[in-house]
Formats: sequence, structure tokens, C-alpha cells
Amino acid sequence: MSFSIGTFIGTIAGIGLFVYSIATGGAKDPLVFLHLNSFLMVIGGTIAATFIAFKENYIMKSFSGLMNIFKHLDINSKTLYQDVGKIITWGEIMKKGGLRELQNKFEDAEYDNPIVKFSMELVFTGSKSENVKNLTEDLIDSQYERNNVQVEILDTMATFAPAFGMIGTLVGLVIMLGNMGSDTSDVGSGMAVSLITTLYGVLFANLLLKPAARKLEQKFSIIQYRDKVLLEGIAMLPQKPHPYILQDHLNRFLDPENHFDIAER
Repeated sequence: MSFSIGTFIGTIAGIGLFVYSIATGGAKDPLVFLHLNSFLMVIGGTIAATFIAFKENYIMKSFSGLMNIFKHLDINSKTLYQDVGKIITWGEIMKKGGLRELQNKFEDAEYDNPIVKFSMELVFTGSKSENVKNLTEDLIDSQYERNNVQVEILDTMATFAPAFGMIGTLVGLVIMLGNMGSDTSDVGSGMAVSLITTLYGVLFANLLLKPAARKLEQKFSIIQYRDKVLLEGIAMLPQKPHPYILQDHLNRFLDPENHFDIAER
């Protein structure tokens, strides 16, 4: 996977607009928006609550997923077209030379995809089409559900962050009012510092956590769709279908302008 330019631009634009609004908003001291205690309250509180709510290994996966949003997912209409072409080629080999011939010509590099590895091993051991499809479909769905735990964790963190922002604001207000006495000259600055925590919580949730959750959700859906397209073709191989039948079956999953036509090869 290569670098995701869109995610990078979106992140920089979001931060840039925030900084721009501060710089041009007329604040006497823009540095008032930098407050370490507020930052620690939001980040630390959110992470602490997340570790209470979820198992540690899933939390670490979600943190890893948070970093992976900057990696471009190389699955698109072109790669799907290429995948369909591979499966049709496997069908041609299966039709002409049988299972043994397909095993001899099958490239080990294709096993990089765990779905291809699992389903093709079933084919090579002589499993019937129905068995290949059912077992591999279960694997695809369970893998999708496991991956989506990361999305659930990030969505939950996005609800924790503003809550801890509000907690930090309340703590700041209590401290400010407790120290105020009869002198009200510092109320404005004290209130500003208290509200920074809420600002951090809302910003952290809506500029990082929620977008990251949606990005991962889309990524896992695309992978699931690609794997199901692969399965639709691989599950037909034990039947030794005619390549044209395999082609027509798989073309329905592709964009009309990208339909595969072995007659043109």
C-alpha cells in the first residue's frame, strides 16, 4: 500500500483551517490555545476509558489502524479487473489440464491473500464448490467482523474525548471559582483556559477519531467486496466451467466499462 495523499491533504487542511481561524480571529495571545494540562486530560482520559472498555489487543490494533489511514489501499476497478483475469486464466487451465495442472502452474505469490490461500487449498484438496464457497465465506465475514472492532473502538473513543473535554472544563471552573474570592479580574482568562479542554475534546473527536473510523470502515468494506469477488470465481473452479461462463459470472461484479472479455485477448 502506498501513501494516501487524500488523507494527508484532509488532515493538513483541517489543522490549517483551525490554526488560520486562531491567527485571524483577533486573539490577544494565540498561545492561550496551547495548554498541556488540557491536552493530557483529553488524551489521557480517552485512552484510560478505552482500556477499561475494551481488550488490550484490540485497542493496540485500533491504534495501528489509526496510523494505517495514511496508507493508500491498492484496490480499485483496475485491480479487480486484473483479479478477474487471473481467475479466468485459472479456469482455462482447470478446464484443459485439470486440477493437477492448475497446482503446477499456480504461483505461490498468490497466497499473500489469506482468502485466496484458504479457498485455493480447499480446491486443491478436492473440495466441492459448495464447500469452498461456504467455508471461505465464513472466513471473509469473520475477518470483516474482527477488523470492524477497530472501527467500534475508534467510534467509542470519539464519544469519550468530548466527555473528558467537558470534565476538564468543569475541573478548571471549580479551580477558578475556588481561587477567585472577591477579585473577578481574572475570570475571563480563567474561563478561556477552562474551555480549552472542551475544544481539544471536540477537535480530537471530529478531526481525527471519527474520520479515522469512517476511513477504516470503508477500507474493510472494500477488502470484503474484493474477497467476495475472488471467492465467486474460485468457488466455480471445481466444476471446471467454460471460461466464458466464468467470465460472465464475474463480470457482474465489475463496472460495465471494465467488463472482461477473453475473446479480445
